[in-house]
Amino acid sequence: MSGFDEGEVLYSDVFGSEDQLDQNQLTRSAAQKKFKKFIRDFHEGTFVYPYRDQLVRNYNLRDYTLEVDLQDLRNYDETLCDKLVKQPSEYLPLFEEAAKEAADESTRPRPEGEEEIQDIQVTLKSDANPDGIRYLKSDHVSKLVKVSGIIISASAIRAKATRITLQCRACRNTLPNIILKPGLEGYTMPRKCPTEQVGRPPCPMDPFFIIPDKCKCVDFQVLKLQELPDAVPKGEMPRHMQLYCDRYLTEKVVPGNRVTVMGIYSIKKSGKLNKKDNRENVGVGLRRPYLRVVGIQVDTDGPGRSNPNAVNMQEEEEFRRVSARPDVYDVIARSIAPSIYG
Repeated sequence: MSGFDEGEVLYSDVFGSEDQLDQNQLTRSAAQKKFKKFIRDFHEGTFVYPYRDQLVRNYNLRDYTLEVDLQDLRNYDETLCDKLVKQPSEYLPLFEEAAKEAADESTRPRPEGEEEIQDIQVTLKSDANPDGIRYLKSDHVSKLVKVSGIIISASAIRAKATRITLQCRACRNTLPNIILKPGLEGYTMPRKCPTEQVGRPPCPMDPFFIIPDKCKCVDFQVLKLQELPDAVPKGEMPRHMQLYCDRYLTEKVVPGNRVTVMGIYSIKKSGKLNKKDNRENVGVGLRRPYLRVVGIQVDTDGPGRSNPNAVNMQEEEEFRRVSARPDVYDVIARSIAPSIYG
């Protein structure tokens, strides 16, 4: 009787999954409201609201970003910050949606032609000590990590779809607004058409193609990060990691910059391309790690580091004043090695 006669009480929880789904949805909704309240109400004992003011200022400058310090979020709500660190793929989109709602309320009324609110990208920073690339293990997958290193290569800016629309070649049925996950994982096209029409032959295998005009895309860039020389053990080679940057995090750094990166430790399929059918030979369960960047800072202190703000406002004003002089060429010529003459 397969164990049914052992005197145990057997039951089927018919409604448990729905209750659990509703509770999870309620938790996500509550988290989004807390994020929105944090953006609007956070202050440090004064009447200055840094994140609300930053959001309005950046939005008016057409810079649709919001940089958040994790320590401020931890001081405001420690539980919410822990959820963001441990499950960033789930809570970071809620944070960005909350920032979009806060920007919608804070920037009204908007000029004519700009009534539609733009998406906001939330970037994160932290004062915590960075981890080494070689110390990132499987326990860190899908969690927020902080690493430091040197950028050794940067790809060109390319476009990645965030929403696509598919159309069947046979019956012309469309599947609109399919959301693609961010990162380098990609999307697997459905192999069968779900439409069934009476009196028509069934659609063939792999009938869908992408409609480019109905896709929404963002810019992305792939960087290569090498660990710092002082972090490499003696006698070993430095290790590398692939970084994925999208939207306003692209073109922030160039090869040679020393950076500190915050990102989500993610995985993607890895395998060699088969020349016969142009498909990758991927082993079951084998994945390659990469870092989906959610915040990047260029180190400006110490040797081998660049300082993007080398010229202050007074020096810039002095340059403008000198450039307006009619004898600027003679002034510069006399200033170059004046002790050498003859």
